[in-house]
Amino acid sequence: MRSILELFGKSPFGPLHQHMEKVLECVREVPAIFEAVKEKNQQKVEEIQGKISHLEFEADQIKNALREHLPKSIFLPVNRQDLLEILAAQDAISDCAEDLAVLLTFRKMTLPLELEQDFQNFISRVIEVCEMARGLSEGLEELRVASFAGPEADKIINMINELGLKEHEADRFQHSLVRQLFTLEDTISPVELMMWLKIFNKLGDLSNFSERMANRLRLTLSR
Repeated sequence: MRSILELFGKSPFGPLHQHMEKVLECVREVPAIFEAVKEKNQQKVEEIQGKISHLEFEADQIKNALREHLPKSIFLPVNRQDLLEILAAQDAISDCAEDLAVLLTFRKMTLPLELEQDFQNFISRVIEVCEMARGLSEGLEELRVASFAGPEADKIINMINELGLKEHEADRFQHSLVRQLFTLEDTISPVELMMWLKIFNKLGDLSNFSERMANRLRLTLSR
């Protein structure tokens, strides 16, 4: 098997971004799987879950190849451990998307009508945060060329700050949904309540791990 660094170039930032692209393919299936839940189409839920699991497997292949072929020392203005930490945060996003999809296959779920609008807003904000993390990944090669300094670094820092604000908005939607859910505990079963709490948490983790990736990049720039 050829080195992944040969496939994507001498810089490890190419395969790192390639991994993030595959991670985002997983995340972009999340709205579709919830649309299938809304339609009460469990067969479609399971089909999308299978697609997400396959995409997560492909992301893992890129991750594993990058880890195996990453030199012990890289003549770059970042250290090897920083790259691996960014990779781990990206990996956690796709793992979370797969966990969420599998969770939705365990039981047919019905979202209370009272929560639908805030839930859609929550999903939209989470996806937006993940897309912003992808944008950060896309800028890594330009950042390397600029020696991780100057206007390119300032641009990345601004993007990281914006991502943090959007992640905070996602948290607010999540907290609001949890509060609303508990006002309905007399009208839904304890199992449904527990499941929706798990689902909200998994969705929130998608943006949490995206912020973790961004913060790891911030730390890399500050060294």
